[in-house]
Amino acid sequence: MTSPNHKPGLSGWERMRLWFFAIRDGFITLLPLTLFGVLAVLLDSLPLPAYQAALTEYLGPGLRAGLQSVVGATHGVFSIALTMAVAVILSQELSMRSPGAASLPGLTVGISALVNFMLCIFASGTVSLARLGHEATLLSLIVGVASAELLHWTASTRWSRWWVMPYDTGLAFYQATRLTPPLILSGLVAFACACVWAASPPFTGHMLASFAQWAVAQGASEWVLSTVATLLNQVFWFIGIHGARVVEVYASDLFVPAGLHYDGVRAWKPLLDGFVLLGGSGATLGLLLAIMVVVKDGSQRRVAHMSVIPAVFNINELLLYGLPIVLNPLYLLPFVGVPILLTLLAVTAAQSGFIVLGAVNLPWTTPPLVSGWLLTGSWHGAALQLAGLGISTLLYLPFVRAAEARRLRHQSEMFSDATHAILKKGQRALSVVQRQDQVGIIARGLLADLRTDLARNSLTLAYQPKHDRLGKIAGVEALLRWPHALHGPLSPAVAVNLAEDSGDIQQLGLWVLDQAFACKARWNALGFESLTLSVNVSPLQLTNPALPAWLALNLKRYALDPATIELEITESAEIPNSQAVEQILEQLVLTGVHLAMDDFGMGYSSLLYMRRFPVHAIKIDGSLTRDVLSNSTNADIIRTIVSLGRAQEVVVVVEFVETLEQRDALAGMGCDLFQGHFFSPALIESACVPYFRQHR
Repeated sequence: MTSPNHKPGLSGWERMRLWFFAIRDGFITLLPLTLFGVLAVLLDSLPLPAYQAALTEYLGPGLRAGLQSVVGATHGVFSIALTMAVAVILSQELSMRSPGAASLPGLTVGISALVNFMLCIFASGTVSLARLGHEATLLSLIVGVASAELLHWTASTRWSRWWVMPYDTGLAFYQATRLTPPLILSGLVAFACACVWAASPPFTGHMLASFAQWAVAQGASEWVLSTVATLLNQVFWFIGIHGARVVEVYASDLFVPAGLHYDGVRAWKPLLDGFVLLGGSGATLGLLLAIMVVVKDGSQRRVAHMSVIPAVFNINELLLYGLPIVLNPLYLLPFVGVPILLTLLAVTAAQSGFIVLGAVNLPWTTPPLVSGWLLTGSWHGAALQLAGLGISTLLYLPFVRAAEARRLRHQSEMFSDATHAILKKGQRALSVVQRQDQVGIIARGLLADLRTDLARNSLTLAYQPKHDRLGKIAGVEALLRWPHALHGPLSPAVAVNLAEDSGDIQQLGLWVLDQAFACKARWNALGFESLTLSVNVSPLQLTNPALPAWLALNLKRYALDPATIELEITESAEIPNSQAVEQILEQLVLTGVHLAMDDFGMGYSSLLYMRRFPVHAIKIDGSLTRDVLSNSTNADIIRTIVSLGRAQEVVVVVEFVETLEQRDALAGMGCDLFQGHFFSPALIESACVPYFRQHR
């Protein structure tokens, strides 16, 4: 029998999903490293004779050596960095999602994964930059995942705790000693596995050589061997291993020897480089074009923008590891299938005589169309490449649409989580804009958008009418509206909470007051001076000593009667209890404006606020008025608040009045003013004047 608090562990499928997401995010995390290396490769290999001559003549060998150093320091250590990134990300996910999992320091997890990776490299042979770079990508993924899993398993076992220090030990020393046994065990397991693997008989390629001889004997060797070479290249690239270097190992079995003419018997590498790998492995120039056609915004399009110039020169590591394509099941079929189709098309064109291949040795970075012309000495070569680009683009389109649909769903879920966290104002200990997870990133992005929209006057106000007992218009409440360019209309509470968290509430609050005052002045000019204007004020604005002076100045500037202006103090945060705030409240009262308490009855300390400053009106919380007809407790609370209002000579306002029955019930309880959709939703300024005239 299980405990009622018992949480089931992760299923095998859930754990594999965590592995996949950690690998995906690991590749994305290393995007800056990939981009840095790609730029160095591009600058070093740009296939322009004049550029190469200038590079050698004017800048000397030092710059080229420097570019090679950048490549070595980025691509040359890619697998080391990837091992650590995958291990740290997976460890964090296991700590959050796996019941009972230990919370391990990311730095220690990364160091453990690094040690395990190097143990595997040392056990398997000579250490070189090539073996630490893309060639060892698959090994890095295995070691990264295994290191995180093994550390978490050993850290959770009872025997590993024998060396744990007392809880009053310094944090760094406590964590170091706690993880010493798991780290040692993890390293020993990694080294043992690497030794077993190194002692296993290597794959010598005899099977591939025999297969190549059989294909030549059958008389269809070029089609078969070209397809096999393309398939090997694509499959290995898909799992993150440099496919071209794998294919080079078996070049003597698959290809015409380097430097020799195309013979129509074996595969010819310049044919595959020029007419199949358009934009790099996977014919990804077509993928870039498909993304440009389908995707209007978001991560796919931005990675595509960054990848365009390198892809023109057949460099696509940025796209492979940044999108990513590597280990992305959504792109597996086109990434492997499109190049195979283009291989068959290119071989057919060569065999049929549509293109005649000359003995031209081109750099692999020669752009498509240019390389097609130079390889064939004819427009036929460029035309064949153009057809290949069109075919690859069309075939990638449905997969790009599927990837974008998945991204949008994920974006919607993340945005929903972020806005929910922003709206949970009183239920979070940490400001949402300070969080370091995806929610925090979205919140900071929304905050940046809010600042931009505020600076551009893209925010707007709407005005909801207030009616008296006779149904006549008595005034309006100004309500903030945020029409976000990407996400559409957002809740005003999102804007207010973000502004309160970030300190932008003073600027936002003054903007709202200024816009509302200007609107009231325009209405006064049309003869509606008697209507009151209510404007929400955050409690944090009451800490601004300049607010009373600003208020007095702008009341005079817009020639407004202070008695027609009401500041509704919201309960989005608690009013600070300080002498400075008390003085500001007194100064606000001296300006002649009225103060009101919003959401009365359900906030932090509504009754205490009535003792601190003179209140002209109280607005009953909407959660009480919505269910007044069906909830007798709510009705009793409202009657009590009305009695309090009568005793204190305070106007009682109710919102969310939706039906005639609800209005009549609230009126019978003694409420004075009503607002809600029964009368009218919030109106834009241009719709208010006709409404005023109709209900005057």
